[in-house]
Amino acid sequence: MNRSRDLGSFLGWTIWGLGALFYAYAYFQRVAPSVMTSELMREFDVTAAALGNLSAFYFYPYALLQIPLGMMIDRLGPRRAILAAAALCTIGSFLFALTPSVTGASLGRLLIGAGASISWVGTLALAMHWLPARRFATVTGLTLLFGLVGAVIGQAPLAALMTLAGWRDAMLGAAVVMLIVAGACLVLVRDHDAGMSVSGPRPGVLASLLLVLRDRQAWKVAIFTGFMVTPMAAFAGLWGVPFVVQAYGLDVTAAGASVSLILVGWAIGGPLAGWISDRLQRRRPVMATGCAMVITCWLLLLGVEAPLWVFQVLLLVNGLASGAIILNFAAIRDIVATPVVAAAMGLVNMIGMGFSALALPLLGLLLDWQWQGVVVDGVRQYSAEAYRNAFWCFPASMIVSFTAILMLRPGSRGR
Repeated sequence: MNRSRDLGSFLGWTIWGLGALFYAYAYFQRVAPSVMTSELMREFDVTAAALGNLSAFYFYPYALLQIPLGMMIDRLGPRRAILAAAALCTIGSFLFALTPSVTGASLGRLLIGAGASISWVGTLALAMHWLPARRFATVTGLTLLFGLVGAVIGQAPLAALMTLAGWRDAMLGAAVVMLIVAGACLVLVRDHDAGMSVSGPRPGVLASLLLVLRDRQAWKVAIFTGFMVTPMAAFAGLWGVPFVVQAYGLDVTAAGASVSLILVGWAIGGPLAGWISDRLQRRRPVMATGCAMVITCWLLLLGVEAPLWVFQVLLLVNGLASGAIILNFAAIRDIVATPVVAAAMGLVNMIGMGFSALALPLLGLLLDWQWQGVVVDGVRQYSAEAYRNAFWCFPASMIVSFTAILMLRPGSRGR
């Protein structure tokens, strides 16, 4: 690319913004089941493990498609991938909202996940093509901010809307929103500025795949990501709200508001971590510090039966510190060769989403093993103690993440 983009254009920011809106919707769909656990278990007559698997159908294609889509972006540009993904996400959203069966709901989640799979890497690719390189970590944080705004909407606001309209009408309205975003992407999104040339040799598909899979540094970032994102996916994405209902006696809307604090913290912490990292031009110290803080928060959350306000503060701090995870993609840009950087980002996202997918039914199994036979309105009830016992895998996961980032060597464009 031979043209300076120190300031970036209004069109460039608009195009990135549409990608970020797509990512916001993808994140909304990722966490939405957390406030409708009772409704879905009752509607489809499923156990906690089965519900975890239904929710995880979002993550299976999301994880598996990351490297192929990354290579597609490296070779063809992000526009075509984003448009196809937006169409899949729209179709899946309508199917999930309207289906009468758990099989249809699973297929809907599968299509949503397949469509959402491009939203993060595709948006970052648009940022690389359109926005200043020296602001990449900050823009990555802002992209996460959009996503987490979508996640927050998928908590208390969605729960409140469900109270008024029911879960099906609420999700049908969400599908209409995705249809509008897809139409805007069709009209406005372009791969790069017409005044910018893209040059340089690009490796073939197999060569690209081997370059990524053989990169030990990229794998360290991927392991850091997978183990760090797992607690967020399992807690904020599904099991946090019913835990708060049991532990503190709140209704679903109030519990969703409490759990959304971890997402609010993440929304603030992501851009903040990106800004600090861009100022320091270093990645590892910020990532390691955030990881250590998250470990501390989980130990306190699970080891102490704190008052509600203390619990909420710890969730907020947990989210703030978790924002350091977004530096994984800035680290990848620093250490991986440019022709395969999107594929490497796909590897990192694949591991993150794969671990998230596995965590949801795993937590459901841990809960089912501790179930004491209590059923209310056709829904299994799990004690607060059962949730806490299951959640101890979170700090263990974070310790692995912390170890991985300590083993990461400095990159060529940042440390």
